[in-house]
Amino acid sequence: MVIRIHSLNVSCAGLCCALGSLLAMADAREVYPLTGSWDYRFDGGPSEKVTVPHTWNASDAADGVKGKNGDAKSVDSGVYKRGPAVYTRTLPVAPKPGKRYFIRGEGASIVSEVSVNGKPAGRHEGAFTAFCHEITSLLKKGSNTVSVMVDNTQRDHIAPQRGDFSMFGGLYRPIELIETDQVCIDPLFYASPGVFITTRSLDNSKAEVEVKTLLNSAEAKGDVTVAVEILNKQGKKVAGKTVKASAEEKKSLEVPVMLAISNPVPWNATKNPYLYQVKVSIRTEDGQTDEMVQPLGLRIVSVDPGRGFVLNGKTMQIKGVSRHQDRKGKGWALSPEDEEKDIRLIADMGADGLRTGHYPASTNIYNLCDRTGLIVWSEVSNVNLVRDTPEFRENNRLQAREMIYQHWNHPSICMWGIFNEIGHQPEASTKGVDMEAELIELNKFVKETDPTRMTVGATNQPGRKKLNNIPDHIAFNSYPGWYGGGPETMKGNLNGFIRDHASRGIAISEYGHGASIGMHENPPKRPSPTGFWHPEEWQTHAHEINYKCIKERPEVWGSFVWNMFDFGSAARFEGENPGINDKGLVTYDRKTPKDAYFFYKANWSPKPTVYITSRRFAERTEKTVPVKVYSNASSVKLSVNGKAVGSARPDELKRAVWPEVALKPGVNTITATATIGGKTYTDSCKWTLKPGKEGEKGSERYQDPSIKKYK
Repeated sequence: MVIRIHSLNVSCAGLCCALGSLLAMADAREVYPLTGSWDYRFDGGPSEKVTVPHTWNASDAADGVKGKNGDAKSVDSGVYKRGPAVYTRTLPVAPKPGKRYFIRGEGASIVSEVSVNGKPAGRHEGAFTAFCHEITSLLKKGSNTVSVMVDNTQRDHIAPQRGDFSMFGGLYRPIELIETDQVCIDPLFYASPGVFITTRSLDNSKAEVEVKTLLNSAEAKGDVTVAVEILNKQGKKVAGKTVKASAEEKKSLEVPVMLAISNPVPWNATKNPYLYQVKVSIRTEDGQTDEMVQPLGLRIVSVDPGRGFVLNGKTMQIKGVSRHQDRKGKGWALSPEDEEKDIRLIADMGADGLRTGHYPASTNIYNLCDRTGLIVWSEVSNVNLVRDTPEFRENNRLQAREMIYQHWNHPSICMWGIFNEIGHQPEASTKGVDMEAELIELNKFVKETDPTRMTVGATNQPGRKKLNNIPDHIAFNSYPGWYGGGPETMKGNLNGFIRDHASRGIAISEYGHGASIGMHENPPKRPSPTGFWHPEEWQTHAHEINYKCIKERPEVWGSFVWNMFDFGSAARFEGENPGINDKGLVTYDRKTPKDAYFFYKANWSPKPTVYITSRRFAERTEKTVPVKVYSNASSVKLSVNGKAVGSARPDELKRAVWPEVALKPGVNTITATATIGGKTYTDSCKWTLKPGKEGEKGSERYQDPSIKKYK
């Protein structure tokens, strides 16, 4: 294929006119959502109506029910519902002459096959990236039926092979029908937008931006005019260029364009997540058109081993969380509103980083992160083990390619993760497998595919130097206070990590502790991670100590709390709810932020915070109890039953503490008040003292009556 690119020599007025006509005509691409009602049949069973996005594991993949042999269900056991299902519906429009049609799905777990009118259109293997198949030749006049077979059966050649999370089956992300002209911006290139934007240079006076557009032609059409313009936040054009591309064969075209922005505004994370828009419009000689709009955030990132994460020349320590994408009663089949609430909870807490553990998130999540200013670690789903078979390697590269190309343009994504806890809990099937060799090749592949972003890996094995030196930067999953030593041993862990990787800097990719909002203890004692008793007070205590250790070390370029939300893990049989990993800062249903959430909010967010901890410790047996308030005020006043107790200044971790506060028998109203920025903020809760129920002197426990202990 020979491609000739040449700029159009026109006056400014002529160029504006040409661009205006291109933009005015750009209604050729139509996108028809296929969300809503589908006929659904699991494994040949009876047909039923469901609403897509949909998963058949909304309940059973997080209910903790044991299998027939008494073993708790696991990600790869197949005890929860795993197998094939078929979704069927009629397409919403009849095909039009001269048009092309594509089916694009954002996510189907794990394998999907699309057919139209009973004829195969394409197959996709991978639960977390999009697929796109052309169906033009399969359509007939009038009504057409599309079917999507989805199967969440575990397969040895598709990651993830293991993991502490459930693999919800279903057509769980949005799906759509795309209608274009014969020549279009390519939707088939790994289901990507077909437009790839790269910041080549950035300083205070100028940004140089490269925009590559992929064109797909069903038939040779001669010259194609490609107009690219960059719009600022107000919609005003700040850069533009029009070029022509000519193909001498009936093949795809790659059209690169360089543009310059004067006095650019950088994308500066949560401080100013400034977004431009790149609008690409095309027109053929016979009037065929298409258009694509993509986000542009101008930013340059790196890691300084001694000073931390560097964004646009300024150092910072990323204050991050990790997120699994399931939710109580919905599994993975979330609405845009559900996802928006997740990101809002993260942003309101003051976090500025997100790790999408352990797989790529939806496009909507990345869009929200772009707009909110969260710095994102997005990763392929290599969890615990990788295999050395040709089939696994091929699919692993495919999942990496799709993640990179589909999400290339999101400024929030600053790094690609390539593995998590590889070699953890080794098993017979991996004996003799050189997993490092596969990951070395994968890292090289990712760097060649996208040279503009760093690679990262998450490890829980500090001694595996070969593994930990593979990515550009290594991060550690470390759980002092939950697994291993006490919470204060985070300090020693960090010392060792930093010593061993002094030339690269390190991050903490996971740290956290389980908690039930209905279990309380004073003073908190370290619980068994695998036990039933997970008091909320221990989670806050351990997070306070862990984070203090992290905060004090600038060599730690970022940390990511595990986890933002409780999530489904069918193999777990612990805590208040079997089948749930309860390390979240917010409950599985998103209704209740735990006390630890407000610890981070007081430390991370500039928003005024006054929050009484242990507020759900509803029944007390000790007549004198400690009261702790998280606040970013300079001083907090405390009263009990309307009587002043006194004021306390929050410490460096934003904790105002009254060690001994007297309660009266019966109901007590605890009130905390602070003035921030000239305004008064108040929080209160009620504790009931029931003398005579105390156990060991100086200690007390409370369990919400609604919690039933399981066997």
